[in-house]
Amino acid sequence: MMCAVRRHLLPLVGLGGLAALAASVPVAAPAGAAPAGAPAVATVVGRGVLDGPGGIALDSAGDLFVADTGHCRVAVVPAHGGTAYGLRLHAGRVTTLVGGSCTGPGSIGHPSGVAVDAQGDVYVAEATAQRVQVVRAGGTHQAVTVAGTGRAGFNGDGLVGTATELDEPTAVAVDGAGDLLIADTANCRVRVLATRATTVLGRPVAAGRVSTVLGTGTCGTTGQGGPAASAELWDPVAVAVDGTGDVLVADSGDQSVLLATTESRTAYGTPVAAGDIAVIVGGTGSYGPYLADGLSATGPTAELNDPRGLAVGVANALFVSDGDMHVIRVVPASTGPLLGRTMTGGDLYTAAGALPVSSPAGLGDGTRWVLTQMATPTGIAVSPSGAVYYADGALDTVRVIEPGTGTS
Repeated sequence: MMCAVRRHLLPLVGLGGLAALAASVPVAAPAGAAPAGAPAVATVVGRGVLDGPGGIALDSAGDLFVADTGHCRVAVVPAHGGTAYGLRLHAGRVTTLVGGSCTGPGSIGHPSGVAVDAQGDVYVAEATAQRVQVVRAGGTHQAVTVAGTGRAGFNGDGLVGTATELDEPTAVAVDGAGDLLIADTANCRVRVLATRATTVLGRPVAAGRVSTVLGTGTCGTTGQGGPAASAELWDPVAVAVDGTGDVLVADSGDQSVLLATTESRTAYGTPVAAGDIAVIVGGTGSYGPYLADGLSATGPTAELNDPRGLAVGVANALFVSDGDMHVIRVVPASTGPLLGRTMTGGDLYTAAGALPVSSPAGLGDGTRWVLTQMATPTGIAVSPSGAVYYADGALDTVRVIEPGTGTS
């Protein structure tokens, strides 16, 4: 791998960066109370509890799991009280699920991503520790390594998980069959630890062994379109599975979101052939501020500048956190109401955060904030009701956007 890659394992834009943004352009915050039925924003975990949170996940009961990166732990905010993972949990109260120490026995090495499966097992990506661990729902609050040796590298496919080298595994996701997908960032691959012998994205995988399903190991931009088997990735930092079982990847090296599918279809306004991979958000090659809302998610105004998290929500709407632009973007799969507005399928919108106000000539002359201000949005998750949870790595918080009932 002889190409330059950009690393975004921990939040890079702090309060100073947000202050600089605010000082450079006039900021107009919404005034007055929100109209009835409009989306509402609330803090779930406030400052002083977390340190640079990364990935987040929700389980089927509404429990929230947070990769509390700086504290080297995974925290849980239960929706209901009770006993789970060998812990006594209290509704709405932050509890350490695992970790709290960065070194030594039982440690979690600066977790960057988290995912939970249908059984409640919690998977933790530890980019700096070169491994993925799991906390079993039916056991005690102990983490067990399922992939990675603790040494950065690539020693091939087809090995059992604990014999497989990873290189900065930044994020994880679980598909409907329980297979574990890993964004193996510095190896420029998406890999899978399968629960059974099957095929994933048309590639055969063996039970209990790690296989590459996307990426060639060469970091580059040929993943912009064409056969998935020969497509390059460039610093994949997040991975998700949509309602059809297709795989989405946030590719930070070329500032895009890619989709790989086994069946020909139009996804988020972009036709994708069976066995291919295609850009569905961004991919413009620009690092300038985005220019407008409500235009094609792959058009010339669809810049991403630091995609960090992915989530698929109600009606397959795709949410992307963009850390450098202090914003959460959304692409609806179909036209209809979303977060209090009517949105067109396949177009790119600001769900929350900073939206530049542009002159007719296309030059930014100010900023307004949509729903709320944010510094560095990282992990993102969407509940079945459409509530959008996001971690802000620079503000050390987790907040939620409740969808409301109105449209405009």
